[in-house]
This record gives sequence, C-alpha cells and structure tokens, in this order.
Amino acid sequence: MLRNMRRTTALAALTIALAVTVTACSGGDQAGPPGPPSVPSATTATTSPPSSAPSPQPTATSPAVTRPPAPAQCPETRNWTTAPDTEAGWSREALYRVRAGRHACFDRVVFDINGPSPVGFDVRYVPVPTADGSGHPIPVAGGAALQVVVRTPPQGFDEQGHQPGRILARTGDHFYTPHQLAGWRTLREVRFGGFFEGQCSFAVGVRAKLPMRAFTVLAGRDQVRRVVVDIAHSQGGSS
Repeated sequence: MLRNMRRTTALAALTIALAVTVTACSGGDQAGPPGPPSVPSATTATTSPPSSAPSPQPTATSPAVTRPPAPAQCPETRNWTTAPDTEAGWSREALYRVRAGRHACFDRVVFDINGPSPVGFDVRYVPVPTADGSGHPIPVAGGAALQVVVRTPPQGFDEQGHQPGRILARTGDHFYTPHQLAGWRTLREVRFGGFFEGQCSFAVGVRAKLPMRAFTVLAGRDQVRRVVVDIAHSQGGSS
C-alpha cells in the first residue's frame, strides 16, 4: 500500500514539472525556433489588385519614372526676328577687337570700338557674305550666314594715331575658325570682310537662319563703344 502511494506521488510531481516546463517555453519573451518562410499566394503576384484593396506603394527598389527635361525658357529671345537690324550713324574711332561668347539662350559676337562716339551698323542674313568693295564671296561654315557691317574704320585706318601697319585684320582673315567654335550651339565661323569707304564688314556663319538682334552699348568705365550681335539658339523662345 505504501509503495503504491509513493508511485502516485512521483507521477504527480513529474506531471507538475512537465506542465511548468511547457508553460516557460511558450512565454512571449522567449524566441522559439524559426518557422518556415511565408510563401505569397498566387493572388499577390497579379498586377491588378481588387478594387477594394489600396493601391500598391512604390518601394525603394522600384524603377524611377523618368521624364524628358522641359526646355529652358528664354523670354529675351521671343521677340527677335530674322529681319535685318540696322542703326544709322558713323564713327571715326577705331574698331580694334572682335570677341565671341556663349550664353544660355544665344551666342554673341562683340565688336569693340576705341571711343564713345555713336556707331551705325547693318546686320542681315545673306546667301553668301561678300568682301566690302570687291564683292568677292567670303563663304562661312553653317546653314546660314550673316553679313555684319560696322560703320567705323578698323585699327590702322582710323584717325587716332595708330601706326598704319597695325591693322585689325586682312580681308578673309579668321577671327574664329570652325575648329575654335566646335561644340557651340549656334555660332560656326567669323571672318573679316574688309574695309571700304569708312566701314568694316564681317562674315558670320551660324547653324541655321535663327532669330537675332543687334545693338550698341557704351562701357562706362573705359568709354568703349560696342556693337553686339546675338543669335538665338532656337526659334520660339526656348533654348
């Protein structure tokens, strides 16, 4: 009888110990063994979720949506035309330098005159620029050409005391070659068209017959008059 009671007591103690062990292993603070990886159902792979489901949000791995950049707006070129641009007047001060520059919406050619006197000009598209006086053609690179006439003598033929040998250039000489202007948006070539009867002529090659403008400006500090010719990069006020 005593032996049976001992067996019953031992079995009860073992049952209580197992219950405590199972309770401890199922606690929330303990990490159990990892379960099998979840496998999405076939419906999650469809590209058209049910209408009641929220739209899928892009993830960090989603390809970015690319759009072509909008053209840069150039309001300053919208009113330019391809018509001739002229201004009356003559000067006896020397034209001594020709420069070119690039801007966001246009390319520029600048003619520097050594003095503040007003200067006349004539800028227009022509089939082929010609030399002043002789009329010999001066071809230039590009799809269109501008004949630029600045009504002042070149350095060496002015009345400012320069030595006769120090002339600006000779007819046909390059100020900018196509190689020097490679990569420019609009400007292609600039050549000297000669000097005749108090005025200088230039041949300017451009990419196409694009809107342009011409004007003069006086540099206040050094009192140099500048004739400026700007040629837009495109039609319609966009770069």
